[in-house]
Formats: sequence, structure tokens, C-alpha cells
Amino acid sequence: MLHVLLDVLAQRQPFVVASAQALNTVTQEDVEGYVSGHAITNIFYILRRQVGSEAALRLLSTLLQRCSAVLGRQRGLGGLPHERLPWFPPLAIASRQRIQIASITDQVIRAALQSSMTDFEDAVTSEAALALGLDLIVTRNISDFVSSSVPVMLPEEFLAALSEST
Repeated sequence: MLHVLLDVLAQRQPFVVASAQALNTVTQEDVEGYVSGHAITNIFYILRRQVGSEAALRLLSTLLQRCSAVLGRQRGLGGLPHERLPWFPPLAIASRQRIQIASITDQVIRAALQSSMTDFEDAVTSEAALALGLDLIVTRNISDFVSSSVPVMLPEEFLAALSEST
């Protein structure tokens, strides 16, 4: 979810549209969205360099509390004017969207340390998803999740799978 959130927040082309659509699926009753606790600090670090600490905290707070901002030309996220967020996508994120934070526990860290995954940060994400019993991880970084116990999908694959199931 880290890469998906950053795609949207930093308007990373050509990924922003599919990532925003994947985030919007969290409004559906049968889709729960999680981001691992350690990813929040990484997102803050990246945003802080672009908009400053106070603005980055407001962005994250707004995103996690209600994800209801219209990311357009007139209104920014977290009460910031769009001019302060020139990298923000002109997309709407639905007001009912909820993103929950997956806890990084002692058990998760110990399991990640024993994991065969080569990227420790991604191993932590995988183990947090496993501890929650999640069905899959949506990320653009699927190559680092080859040995994950939880299946992974690109945002585009996730959207296609959802559309096939309805």
C-alpha cells in the first residue's frame, strides 16, 4: 500500500489513476484497506521533504481520518491550498474510504526476521498482512514479494479481479 499511497499523493505517472482507483475500492463493503504502521513514517518522510513537517502531518491525518478531500484545483488535502500541493492529482477520493493501520508487533518483526524475503521492509509488510489474515497485498513492488506468504497484485490486476468478481 505504501507505493499505492505515494502514487496518489505524489501523482506518480503513469500509476496515479490505477492506484487512486484501487484506493477507492476501500469504500466497498467487502474491501478493507490497510497500510503497515512503518509505511506511515516512510510516507511522512517523503511528504515532509516536499511540503514541510506541519503540512505532511496534516496530509497524513486527513488521509487516514476520512480520505474525503477532493484532490482538485480548488481544494487541497488537509486544508492546504492546491498551490502548496502542485504534485497533487486532480482526483476525488470517496468520503467513506477508510484506511486502517496494520500494527507492527513483536511477532510481526520476529517473523519478518525469519522470512526468506530479501527486502526486510517488505517482509514486515507481508508478515503484518499475514497476522491480520488479509487476502492479498496491493503494491507496484511485486518483485520484492515473490516469497511472500500473502499473494500480491498490481493495482491494475486488483481492479481487474474485482471487476471480474462482480
